[in-house]
Amino acid sequence: MRWLLIHIIIIAHLLTFTSSADVNCPRIPEKCACKVSKNLIVLECDGVEVSSIAQSVGANQIDELHVTNGKDVKIDSLPFTGLRTISIVNSTLESFSPTAWRHVETTIEHITISGNRLKTVPVFGNMTTLMSMNLNSNQISSIHEKAFNGLTALTQLRLEDNKICDFPTKSLDAVKQSLVLLDVSGNCLSAIPAQILRNAANLMYLDLGSNNISEINNFELMNLPFLRELRVQNNSLRRIHPMAFMNVPQLQYLYLQENIISTLDGNRLQAFKNLEVLDVSNNALYALPSLKDLPNLKQVRVDGNLITKIETLAFSNNPKLQLISIQNNNIVQISRNAFDSLDKLVVLLVGNNSLAKIERGMFDGMKNLQQLSIRNNTLTALDASSFAQLPHMTTLDLGYNKIKNIEEGTFDKLAKLFWLDLSNNEISGFQANVFKKKISNILLDGNKLVCDESFNEFLTYLVTNKVRTFLPFQQEITCHGPEKYAGVRLKDLMMKKANETISEGTRLMGLPQQNNQHNLLSSFLPSLPNLGNLNAGGAGGAAIPLVNTLTNTIPALRSIPGFGGGAPVGNGASSLPNKQLNDAIEDFTGPLVRFATGGQPVASDIEQLIRSIPNMVVNVPGFGDVDLSKMDPTMIQYVLNGGQIPGIDKATLESIVKQAMKKMHTAAAANLAGNPIDGQDKVLPPLEKLPSELVTQVMSGEPLPGLDKDQTKTIMEYYTHQMPGMDGVPARPIENQGNASTSMFNPAMFDLLKMLPPGYNLTKIPMEVITAVTRGEVPDMRLLPQDLLEHFKQHTSSLTSMFAGATAKNISIEEILEKLPVFVRPELSTFVPYDINELTSEMVLEQEQNERHRNIRMITAIALAFVGAVTVCVLIFFVNYTKKQRRERKSFVNRSSPSSGPDTSRNSIHSSAAPSPIRPPMMSIPKTPINRTLESTFGQPQLCSTLIDTPQVSRSRP
Repeated sequence: MRWLLIHIIIIAHLLTFTSSADVNCPRIPEKCACKVSKNLIVLECDGVEVSSIAQSVGANQIDELHVTNGKDVKIDSLPFTGLRTISIVNSTLESFSPTAWRHVETTIEHITISGNRLKTVPVFGNMTTLMSMNLNSNQISSIHEKAFNGLTALTQLRLEDNKICDFPTKSLDAVKQSLVLLDVSGNCLSAIPAQILRNAANLMYLDLGSNNISEINNFELMNLPFLRELRVQNNSLRRIHPMAFMNVPQLQYLYLQENIISTLDGNRLQAFKNLEVLDVSNNALYALPSLKDLPNLKQVRVDGNLITKIETLAFSNNPKLQLISIQNNNIVQISRNAFDSLDKLVVLLVGNNSLAKIERGMFDGMKNLQQLSIRNNTLTALDASSFAQLPHMTTLDLGYNKIKNIEEGTFDKLAKLFWLDLSNNEISGFQANVFKKKISNILLDGNKLVCDESFNEFLTYLVTNKVRTFLPFQQEITCHGPEKYAGVRLKDLMMKKANETISEGTRLMGLPQQNNQHNLLSSFLPSLPNLGNLNAGGAGGAAIPLVNTLTNTIPALRSIPGFGGGAPVGNGASSLPNKQLNDAIEDFTGPLVRFATGGQPVASDIEQLIRSIPNMVVNVPGFGDVDLSKMDPTMIQYVLNGGQIPGIDKATLESIVKQAMKKMHTAAAANLAGNPIDGQDKVLPPLEKLPSELVTQVMSGEPLPGLDKDQTKTIMEYYTHQMPGMDGVPARPIENQGNASTSMFNPAMFDLLKMLPPGYNLTKIPMEVITAVTRGEVPDMRLLPQDLLEHFKQHTSSLTSMFAGATAKNISIEEILEKLPVFVRPELSTFVPYDINELTSEMVLEQEQNERHRNIRMITAIALAFVGAVTVCVLIFFVNYTKKQRRERKSFVNRSSPSSGPDTSRNSIHSSAAPSPIRPPMMSIPKTPINRTLESTFGQPQLCSTLIDTPQVSRSRP
């Protein structure tokens, strides 16, 4: 009946809630704000008394009330209807009436009274819906024993930062079974409040931090079956007794930092099978506790202790361990295999210790380690074995050591390393080939670098890989020597090396070494004639040969001030319809302002002009065209592979490439339609002008830059029709048929290209194979490189097309088989097959063995039954014998007593005579020497009263 009534009430509330379509804010004081969120009315008031709010709101319903910075706050009664949450923060509330909560007892869910002046926790009353109470940062020093009676739904109780030194024994009895979180940190507790905690069946989070607890005694934390997190940090904790934790099976987080614990029995921690985080940092541990066999442990922090050595297998059998921090100790030795079998370990922090050397095997067992810090130790050297077992390392901090020498191969196996901190060491330079793979950040601040000739290789490495050598907040690195470079910034040396690298790059691309940049631009953008001498002087931009060349080539530029002699200075440039061209011209005209007013060009202006030319020219219609027929195939392939050309930024270069590819598609489509465009030779170069990698990419169906697969297929069809011997009319005659490079691309060669992996480098195929294919002969496939053979091994069906025409050329099967590659079948581990005879024999033996075991079990059962029967017979005999002995003893006693004794029943206790006490007859005892001695000393022995009843005789006074 009770449950039915509750359901009816709940349904009525729901209907009332859903039926109110419009929820409006009531009238409120000026310093309050009202908002409606999810059909809940929320009032937020600053510096307003609760009584004033109650007077304004009246009988209207509000759901949440938040008051801050209230003065003279008093709570006598809360008349609000339906109030669920009340928060009074940073106010002056000192107490409230016992009946203050009478109107909200059935609706209130959350109470927060923090930062006030409460001195005691009074009785709140019967709040059956209250779930959380926050009384942090008050002046509470006492708790009423019945303060929480009636709060049957309370799950969170926060009493942080008060003056509570003791809890009444039964203060939490009413909420012990419902409480999930209890925070009493920042008080003055001197011991664990075991009485209020024991048997808290649902407690999950317990914070006892920042108190004065000195030890955890036996059984003080007992019967907490769901406790997951325990915080006892920042106390005066010296000792944890062996039996302190009893029946705490779900503990996951244990925080013991900022105490003075000197010993910790790691074996006791093994009871916490769910432990994930253990923090005992900043204690007084002299030795690392045994942290083994914790299957769910993920983080261990033992920083700031007095540990000097990490023993072998110190962290063994912790399969989920991810972080170990043992910083700020005095560790001088880490034994080999100390971190064995820690496959999930990602972070290891060993900074601020006294390690002088990285011994072989010190970091074994952490194959997935990513971050390692050995900062502020006393390391002096590194070698190839230091980090050989850490292939996934990404961050390595070796700052503030005494490193002088780093041997070749130290970082070779760290393929993923991108952050290397070598700051504040004693490094003066690096040996050759110390750095082979790119490391994006190598911090060198605080070293005395000697920038001599041997430093040049490292400088080249920094420039080539664009390595950052210092952080923004650090001072720029300067050379310490030799005298020639003392005080020179490393950045300046890197810029100088970069310029030398650009010059060397243009030389390697076959470009003229004189006037490299502008000749390179002329070569790549054939629309531009030679750009002339960039160093020529003159008054105004018109006197510069570079500007004259541009204005003569692109008439649209003559309207820009300072470009042409006829353009008046200061009239401004006319707006062109192409926005990209306008942007490019704006970048270009910056240096020309000074040229137009008669200023002299300087090096930085010339550099800016050079950088802006490609972007401007490529956006001018008709002048950004690239003549691919005049470009070297290696140059084309270099650009398509993402190579950069000095003087042209990446975005501009990509724009040029995409435009060139689109024009190739347009010209190819027009040619296939029978309407070739004028000048198609410029955009559709002959096959011999295309790099082999590009041909392979097209034939494999991979899209070209800026094109989709269909557009790329159109280009492929065009070149297919241009091949001799193919059906269709060539778009133009193929010249130099005898040229090897031209005859190379015949139909058979394209059949081979289609069989290759996408993007395969044709230069790896031996010339003998290519020559045989172009001649229509059967190639010797055994000469192919191993990677290509592996590819054909997975696509053996494609090899049949290579030998399809072999029969027509009268080539024997033996010749074909001789030239086919031999695929060795891998040896696989197999099992010796059963011999049927041996199998039958084994089955017979197994049956015989089973029969033998059955007989043994039967004999054993019979033997046990026989022993049991004998045992029963013996017990029966023993019982009968005992009974017989007892009967004989009784009969012997009866024979020894007289036939008739005195009738004691007739004796009267009032007899006038005083006869001597009557004793019963005694048994006849032999007079041995021992018996005589005993009789003379203690008198004649008497029989036990259980055998003979001694008559009681009254004694009369004399």
